[in-house]
Amino acid sequence: MRAGEAPGVDTHRLTTGETLTVRVLEPPLGHYAGRIEYWWREVRAPLVAGDLAATSRDRFFVGEIAGVYAGSMTYATARDAPEVAVLEMVWTHPDHRRKGIADHLLARALADFRAWGGRAMYLCTTNPHAAALYARHGFRPLIGDGMRYLAPGHEDFDRTYFAAAGPARARPGAWGDLARVAALYNQPEPDWLIKDYPRRVFRDMRYESHYIRVWQPCSEGRGQVQVLEAPRGSLVGIASLVEVDSFFEQHVHVLECWACPAYLAQLPPVVEAMVAEAAGAGAEIVQTYVAESDATKRALLAAAGLREEARLAGRLRVGDQRAALLIYGCALGRRAVPPHPLGSYYGARPPWR
Repeated sequence: MRAGEAPGVDTHRLTTGETLTVRVLEPPLGHYAGRIEYWWREVRAPLVAGDLAATSRDRFFVGEIAGVYAGSMTYATARDAPEVAVLEMVWTHPDHRRKGIADHLLARALADFRAWGGRAMYLCTTNPHAAALYARHGFRPLIGDGMRYLAPGHEDFDRTYFAAAGPARARPGAWGDLARVAALYNQPEPDWLIKDYPRRVFRDMRYESHYIRVWQPCSEGRGQVQVLEAPRGSLVGIASLVEVDSFFEQHVHVLECWACPAYLAQLPPVVEAMVAEAAGAGAEIVQTYVAESDATKRALLAAAGLREEARLAGRLRVGDQRAALLIYGCALGRRAVPPHPLGSYYGARPPWR
């Protein structure tokens, strides 16, 4: 057993008189891999096989009754920074609902999270019954349909975790960064209307699995993502340049960036370096989208060398008002040959035909 890890198996007597066995698993999941509930299909196969375990600690809490799989949930955190996590894949078999299984699994997951040094756990739900369960265990509404649990003694998480703590280092984003990226976006500052336009995340909307649509294409060579990591291990900024998912637009890379206020000034040089690298990776055009009202983001983009190219008047609706959506960008020069063939895109005729 590793330091900080709670025992892997415990049992509970349910109100029905049945015995619930709770197992704690980490990938590779062995014979559980084919039946465990995990609905992020883009990463399911490599995750349950353990291929993503180098940067991500995915803890699965599986409930069984008489050896039969009855329910499960999982939380994901960075392997080297367990303070922040996201809770996902909460599921109980229809034949075993209203027996208190999720209560036992959640209590076990939270105890495990705290044992590793966890401070803040995030989740989302649109189910009022599930929200009531989470509330009983200390989760509170946060932003959009999101909720958050703060471990005892860490009620000042927002103030301390994102405070200035010396220069952050830029590095490539990894799968294990998902929870810390979610925590970064799920705070109210900076107060930009647009948080992540390509993924259509705006103010007062939570951010979570959206990171898959940033990390995955970048891991496949169709973009790049950089994160800013503060000396204490918190992620305080992110910038991504992702190819448009189209054969006829693959020369266009779409930029998005975000940072907590204490580290906004470190974003422009990161963005500038990424744009320079994109020029050597087949990009001809870099574009990004910003609300006219987001003055600090417009200044940030200008500092990174991007300029306003167009404005779509009235594109954004804010209450009864209409606001312009601005397109910032820069041209990097023409490339003779596209990096990816038509057959590599969904819906195109595959090469074997």
